[in-house]
Amino acid sequence: MFFKKDKKEEQEVSTKLHENEELLKDCDDYFTVELPNFWNLIERGIKTDVDLDNELKKYLKSRKVQTEQMNTVIKMFKQYRWGYGIIDDLINDEDISDIKIIRPDCVRIKKKGKRYTSDVKFKSVEDLKSFISKVAISNKINLSDINAIQTFTDKKSNENFILRINISTEFINSVDYPYLHIRKIPKRKKSIEKLIEEGLATREQFDYLINAIKEGRILIFCGKGASGKTTMMNVLLDKIPLDKSGLVIQENEELFSNHPDLMFQRVRYAKGEGRVQYTLKDLSVNGLLVDLDWYIIGEIKGGEALYWLNAGYTGHACMASVHGASSTEAVNKLIDYMKYESDYTRQDLQNMLKGLKVLVVFMKNYNCKDISELTGYNYDKDELIYKSIFKDGKRCD
Repeated sequence: MFFKKDKKEEQEVSTKLHENEELLKDCDDYFTVELPNFWNLIERGIKTDVDLDNELKKYLKSRKVQTEQMNTVIKMFKQYRWGYGIIDDLINDEDISDIKIIRPDCVRIKKKGKRYTSDVKFKSVEDLKSFISKVAISNKINLSDINAIQTFTDKKSNENFILRINISTEFINSVDYPYLHIRKIPKRKKSIEKLIEEGLATREQFDYLINAIKEGRILIFCGKGASGKTTMMNVLLDKIPLDKSGLVIQENEELFSNHPDLMFQRVRYAKGEGRVQYTLKDLSVNGLLVDLDWYIIGEIKGGEALYWLNAGYTGHACMASVHGASSTEAVNKLIDYMKYESDYTRQDLQNMLKGLKVLVVFMKNYNCKDISELTGYNYDKDELIYKSIFKDGKRCD
């Protein structure tokens, strides 16, 4: 008897959920067809959230929807329109760092450094396409064929996380739908104690790096994606003495600080037929003309490496990250980037670097594995000399 009642209740809940989802879709169609300019007016501040509520209520009343269900659908619609709908729970999960939509029935996540397939599924390819299109539109991103790869940052939609989003469309993909990847950066930085607990670094490593910041050293953070480079740099930005100034240049807005004299700039790439753009190189060149103590590049990817080196060579404290499988490989890659922009020989650049006593911090699997210092140059072997400060997390004698 009770079992049958439970089954009946389950069926009623399922039916109601289906009705709400259909109403949600109808509301979206209503705004698309009847009020195509409404969202533009909202973004410009001409229309308000109250106007949105009124339009939704007017439409739902015309559909004879009762008050309780109306309130539920309005809440669902706002979450759908302003949030990320079906993946909102994944975004709000503090243990998840990455979300990747691989196909309609496969949404992958990275949770505490390990990869899993989530329970989230899209109904169809068209449902997935519609979702990714909405993400692009809400972030004012164009996904035309000429803009088939888009990387952008959403700082506003979630109160807890900055979302770094990458979309590649079916124009370049080998499948007939887009891919989407979201990297989450917490808006509220974790305490050093919490990061020690999570294994990012030891207390001794943090103390060493904080002292290096106070001394105005030059630091390179290396490792592959999601290794902890950004987290470590964000912690250390807040340790820059308050009587020092700095400029942070980045492609995606992941680094942030309340330091009173840090400026932040981001790249602007030409989109579609547009010609206006400011690259990492453009911002790096301009940074050399500004009154700074600290010169920081979020991630070096090309010729801007030379201007970062010039900043260090002219007395600035510097910080940057670069992808690399080890400390030595990362510095070699950095030198390759420097050669993009100059006629210096590799030996010239190695000589310049060794004179700066650069600290290289190697991150792996959200852990500070090694910290080493460039101390010299071996002319016979044509290679830089490194002194290990920490190896596998332990202080070297």
